[in-house]
Amino acid sequence: MGWRLPLRSLWRNRRRTVLSLAVIALGTAVSLFVLGFLENSRFQIQESTVQEYGNLQVASPKLWKNETDGYDYLVSPRDAARLASLLETEPGFRGSTSELQFPGLLGTGRETQVIRAIGIEPENPVLDFAEHAVAGRGLQLSDTASVFVGRTLAERLSLSVGSVIMVTLTTVDGAYNASPFTVVGIYKYSNEQFEQQVVFVPLAFAQRLLNTDGVDRIVVSLDRIEATNPVAARLAAALLTDGADLAPRTWDDLSPFYRQLASYFNALFALLSLAISILVFFIILQVQTLAFLERTREIGTIRALGATQREVFGLFFSESAWLAVLGSSIGVALGALFVGAFNAAGIQWLPPGTIEKFTLGARIEVKTALVPFAVSLVATLLSALYPAAQASRLRVVEALRIE
Repeated sequence: MGWRLPLRSLWRNRRRTVLSLAVIALGTAVSLFVLGFLENSRFQIQESTVQEYGNLQVASPKLWKNETDGYDYLVSPRDAARLASLLETEPGFRGSTSELQFPGLLGTGRETQVIRAIGIEPENPVLDFAEHAVAGRGLQLSDTASVFVGRTLAERLSLSVGSVIMVTLTTVDGAYNASPFTVVGIYKYSNEQFEQQVVFVPLAFAQRLLNTDGVDRIVVSLDRIEATNPVAARLAAALLTDGADLAPRTWDDLSPFYRQLASYFNALFALLSLAISILVFFIILQVQTLAFLERTREIGTIRALGATQREVFGLFFSESAWLAVLGSSIGVALGALFVGAFNAAGIQWLPPGTIEKFTLGARIEVKTALVPFAVSLVATLLSALYPAAQASRLRVVEALRIE
């Protein structure tokens, strides 16, 4: 019967066709908008997580398993050099930096605060946090007893650029040590707890205070987030072959929050897709069933003219296929309009546990649009199977019977 006859039937029953297209398009548009919103949120969290942790970090397995005894997990200069030579062979490798984290007690003379100090390589573009400075500057290569503190900590202890603080810590040998630090800058971050607890000091000075030449991890930066897992797998195999007691961890392994949130996003969209699929399925099923009842005599006439059961089934199913393709396509275009309007609105939101508002948004890519399109398409086609089968099994005598 070709493709024109189903289109003529849809055009002849324009009211029913418009209703069906509206249902499919609206379901597709809502799914696309929600998926675009979730994907944009996921992307922003990925970016901030990679900015905090790097693409991956390499350290002793004892550190990752929390089986440390004192500072026995530190990476020696020799192992760090072997790791550097392995990283140079990776095509996506962009750079690396070393860190030395240690707990300490920060005092100002009037108040104290337990902090987590991170010794970093100043002016290393991989991870130096200098771009987050809101007062003063980040750490520089010429700095020694300098500290870069968070905004929340600075407000709590009334610190400003130039303030002198005392940091007390325990060395690698178990002895107590203390040193004055000068605040050279104040940084802002999206997480209030991070701002209050984390301070940055020059790596060389941190090693001197702890009486060690080791570091606790090497942070690796790659040119693409997607390259993280392949590089981590190759690096793990190379380290095992090389005999180095080191193991890589990817940015999502280091952030349980991201993994939990990603699982939540996936479950949320799956439930939404299921709900919309069921809604589209039953509405289109009802519309097609009514169409079958209204077109009984038409079916009988077609069968009397020699049409087979397969051809009648194909006619009804083809109509639903056109509805599915057209409705889903209109829905994708409508969803893109929703996303554009939402992004233009510039709505801001302050997430729980953060102190910086960020602008809500949604993003659409080809792969993002394919999922809602496919869901609506499949739901519509499945809803057409029963009415089409009923129409094809209708006997000619019953269909032409005059009531």
